[in-house]
Amino acid sequence: MATGINNKIAIIGMGCTKFGERWESSAEDLMVEAFVECLEDAGIEKKEIQAAYFGTHFEEINVGKAAVPLANTLKLPYIPVTRLDNYCATGTEAFRAACYSVASGAYDITLALGVEKLKDTGYGGLPRGGNPSGLWQEATSANASAPGLFALLATAYSAKYDIPMNKLREAMAHISSKSHANGALNPKAHLRRAVTKEQIIAAPIIAYPLGLFDCCGVSDGSAAAIVTTPEIARSLKKDDDFTMVKALQVSVSSGEEGMYTNWDGAHVETIQHIINCLPSGRNM
Repeated sequence: MATGINNKIAIIGMGCTKFGERWESSAEDLMVEAFVECLEDAGIEKKEIQAAYFGTHFEEINVGKAAVPLANTLKLPYIPVTRLDNYCATGTEAFRAACYSVASGAYDITLALGVEKLKDTGYGGLPRGGNPSGLWQEATSANASAPGLFALLATAYSAKYDIPMNKLREAMAHISSKSHANGALNPKAHLRRAVTKEQIIAAPIIAYPLGLFDCCGVSDGSAAAIVTTPEIARSLKKDDDFTMVKALQVSVSSGEEGMYTNWDGAHVETIQHIINCLPSGRNM
């Protein structure tokens, strides 16, 4: 019987680049930057890494397909490397694979690394000619964009629960202002300027009701993590200077609910499915 991943995995090293418009750096440069910091934080030699998982989505003009660029760039020969891609969850998938491979007992120490050079692609989160996601996506979501899809959730939520749009925008502005305040404190964040709720609400609309500050910035960057078992972590780190993984879950919908009228559009179907599957009395 499945027992989950709680307390079976320890993160002993992490590293990341500064995110933003990294015109001066290639994807490979960013990978090395994140990996060197991660390896130093872990306090191990790279020859101790037994497998690596590489997350990247837009590969067209950057690292190319497959996972070989990770092995070549980081000089990690003779170990299994695997590339993963799952839209916005690509980095999570690389980390999940690294954790599960250790939890299974297949490896003792593994690496997860993600990289994107979105600025080089010209991608701005809005519709563009051609759809690299496949014919099915092009047929069903020809003009879809990230801001547009989330905007639909917002308007449907407002209609279902009879919440005036100005009140909903105020609530979203609170979230955005908190995120920007946190970014202002992080020297590696792309956007490092705090903004007020009033500025957020008055900003230009990207996809109604989402304004400029409600939408994610498009960044270049890389991040890496090295994971192992708690027993090995304790042998490597003094005073338990590592982080335990408590839970790690991904639920993905095919999006087919959007093709039928019985979906109200005011909730994320996969989250509702997880809640319905939880034993009675438990919550997220």
